[in-house]
Amino acid sequence: MKRAPGLLAVVVMAVVPASAAAQAFPTKSVRVIVPASPGGGLDIMARMLGQSLFSVWGHAVVVDNRPGAGVMLGVEVAAKAAPDGYTALVVNANLASNAVMQQKLGVVNDLSAVTMLATLPNALSVPASSPAKTTKEFIALAKTSKLTFGTAGAGTLGHVFAEMLKLAVGADMIHVPYKGGGPVMAALTGAQVNSGVVSVASTVPHMKAGRVRMLAVTGTKRAGVAPEIPTFAETVPGLVLDGWIGLLVPKGTSRATMAALSTSVHKVINDAGMRQRLADQGYDVQSSTPEEFDKLIRTDLAKYAKVIREANIREN
Repeated sequence: MKRAPGLLAVVVMAVVPASAAAQAFPTKSVRVIVPASPGGGLDIMARMLGQSLFSVWGHAVVVDNRPGAGVMLGVEVAAKAAPDGYTALVVNANLASNAVMQQKLGVVNDLSAVTMLATLPNALSVPASSPAKTTKEFIALAKTSKLTFGTAGAGTLGHVFAEMLKLAVGADMIHVPYKGGGPVMAALTGAQVNSGVVSVASTVPHMKAGRVRMLAVTGTKRAGVAPEIPTFAETVPGLVLDGWIGLLVPKGTSRATMAALSTSVHKVINDAGMRQRLADQGYDVQSSTPEEFDKLIRTDLAKYAKVIREANIREN
């Protein structure tokens, strides 16, 4: 298979008719690697996707959680898997920031983009017992107290955002990395950390239950699932980080298999009921071609290389 220009191998789906490819794949269960702990935004998406794909394929989708090293431990497992379509990777924009910070661009080269699945912003949250009720109050508190902030791991977008915040407002917060959004929310609900920056999907259930207070989202626009929560940029202009979730497979996976996988995934995530269920969790479904997703990843690699260099962000 010839590789298109860029960091990822991009497969042109049109080469094989989707109907023919779909008849050949899958013939058994498919493993989906999630490079984070259960309960976070990646895990929720992978499990919802897997349930819907089972109804289409009649074969199980086994979610394999591989947290660690930001997201790179699971990413490396996926990159080394057999390129037969029976191992796929559901990952978020932490792939780009972690690959840059850990100098593991070669691992990204060993993956092929299939499709983007959704956009999903992060959110800054505090325990329900926190005195900070707004972003302004949180910033004031951060300037006078040495707060801790939990993230889904070193080098994740939450980590990058918090470090950018520290520079922007002159605060000295202490980073506490976890292995995914689920563990961060557990720490927040138990007031083991003063704040956390993880996905909206991880945060919303705990916010609705009154266990945490969401102060702001990090994207360019307010989240549809919580439109009352402002963006961080409404308080600190220019402080924005958008997030996404997408599907990749090991480089070398055949065009026919990737075409079948892409067709099935697009069918289930664009179903009206599925789109609504995902929206209720904070996801905005955004399917794409392999070329579009590849371009997004390459753009993010360049963007985070610049941000991490200028902010002098370290793993610890």
